[in-house]
Amino acid sequence: MAERLFGIETEYAVSGLAGSAELERQELVGRLFELAKTELPHLPDRMGSGIFLANGSRFYVDLGLHPEMATPECANPWDVVRYIQAGERMLAGLLSKVESAYGNGAEVMCFRANVDYGGTRATWGCHESYLHRAEPALLPKQIIPHLVTRLIYTGAGGFNPLTEGPELTLSPRALHISRVISGDSTDDRGIFHTKNESLSGEGYHRLHVLCGESLCSETAAWLKVATTALVVAMMDAGLKPGDEVVLASPLEALRAVAADPQCRAKLKLAGGGEATALDIQLHYLSQAEAQLGKDFMPPWAPEACRRWWAVLEQLEGAPDSVATTLDWAIKRALYVRHARRRGMSLEILPVWSEVVRQLNAALEETEHRGRWVGVDFILSPASPILGEVARLTPHLREHGLEWQGLKRFFELGREFFEIDMRFGQLGDKGIFGALDRAGSLTHRVPGVDNIEHAMANPPAVGRGRLRGEAVRRLAGNNGRYRCDWRGVWDDGQRRVLDLSDPFAVEEQWQDLPPPQEDDGDELLADLLGLHLPLSRRLRRRAPDAPPVPDPSA
Repeated sequence: MAERLFGIETEYAVSGLAGSAELERQELVGRLFELAKTELPHLPDRMGSGIFLANGSRFYVDLGLHPEMATPECANPWDVVRYIQAGERMLAGLLSKVESAYGNGAEVMCFRANVDYGGTRATWGCHESYLHRAEPALLPKQIIPHLVTRLIYTGAGGFNPLTEGPELTLSPRALHISRVISGDSTDDRGIFHTKNESLSGEGYHRLHVLCGESLCSETAAWLKVATTALVVAMMDAGLKPGDEVVLASPLEALRAVAADPQCRAKLKLAGGGEATALDIQLHYLSQAEAQLGKDFMPPWAPEACRRWWAVLEQLEGAPDSVATTLDWAIKRALYVRHARRRGMSLEILPVWSEVVRQLNAALEETEHRGRWVGVDFILSPASPILGEVARLTPHLREHGLEWQGLKRFFELGREFFEIDMRFGQLGDKGIFGALDRAGSLTHRVPGVDNIEHAMANPPAVGRGRLRGEAVRRLAGNNGRYRCDWRGVWDDGQRRVLDLSDPFAVEEQWQDLPPPQEDDGDELLADLLGLHLPLSRRLRRRAPDAPPVPDPSA
């Protein structure tokens, strides 16, 4: 399978203000979705409340009132980035109209956000899907070292959302990853996600990656899917590209990579010895280069290896060498400049963060536990932790700091968080977009173009093309047609456009058998390749059949 198919699902954060009052988010998101159904040619999602669009994408509102855009299945990394940007332009256009409908100076904002800094511990997902035929159980060992160390070019940058103060990290989302392998996508998230819902016919699997982040840099987004797709291609061919770089503690390594802007942290290997993230990425690159020209490698593999090599070479001088190219380093450069304008440096942030941690720990032992208290109160004669303040004073002076700097530290943290959110804002007010328009960045990938065309048209190959063309042709038929990833359903004539083959090249409509009494759910399960719930299967089994074992036992 030389051609590879993959795609991206991105959750966006939405907020709105009318003067100083916050717009009710359920109403705001509801207006957005209703406008999308009015403005965009679509077919309703057969299995949910979303809609499939004429460019092959899917748009819906996820749990937590997050608008989510899923690209169509793409056969090259240029198309993935193109359709991400097409979806964001559609979303920005819709939000602009929603904003106008509110009137009275309302501001509606949408962000490529990855984490919330407001204490909710919320995180927005940017999931990747890679089609493959390999045995899923063989994948974790081979790909986990890649997923851990690719942070050096795929990290969104920002701050650790789980600490007391602004602690810089290459990947805020990485701090929400708590397991090496997990089947959960909303809690106890894993570096490797075991979800294997292929959304295709027999023989296909879908690697679902949820440890990645929403990105602004074209170079970062392009490399994220290109390099990972090449690793998947090698695994698909039966190779073992990760055997020599298996990590002794992947979670520990993930934290170390995320905390290291120089990309020099030594990571312990399971087989003994150490390697940096750069070393491990160079290992995977060398494995891919050795397979160039093989029939299982995609036609764009040589260009991917060239770009992969170029960014790894550039990262030798990180962070400054990539300060105009990769999301995390662009942000870091912004924070450095902003801190200097406030008379502070990034180097002292860990000192203040540790002081705040110890102050909070002391407050937990008082009647003020769990309550917000201001800096002035903490330092006043009435403070219940004056002893802790006195104990920490010599530590501050060792670093040339005084207590009056604590309030400035908190103010700077709030400003940093605002910068981080505004960095990925869609539309004209986003910081990344402003830097890009000013010519301050070097992140562009030649060939990521024709975004306007991608807003209305599907990719040129694969079932995404057939789906998009069917949506454009059949939209607006009073609900007669519905859609999902596997097909387009004609409820009027009881037939389905079979899209279970991801590489389908022409439309194949099939008649559906007539419904039979009490067999509706079995028929649906057979058509979609789903498994019935255990209780339903038990009820349907023959009376003399042996009991079905409980898979949860």
